[in-house]
Amino acid sequence: MRRLLELWQHSAAVIGTGLLGSFLTCLVGTFVNAIFDTDVHALEAATFVRRLSLGYIGAAVVVVVAFPFMANRRRLISDDS
Repeated sequence: MRRLLELWQHSAAVIGTGLLGSFLTCLVGTFVNAIFDTDVHALEAATFVRRLSLGYIGAAVVVVVAFPFMANRRRLISDDS
């Protein structure tokens, strides 16, 4: 457990950048999806926020779970070279 905590502490910058990038990507993706949706109510605030929040929750889980391991692997590979 302590090893996982250290891994996330060393990857804090990667996680922060990943969360910002995934939010911006979700925002644009949700907007484009709402524009191309044939539903008239797709651009209403409640529907838009629901779609954005569901998409961002999924993206945030991927960033928090996967990015620390990817950053650690990259650091290990560059240390070996």
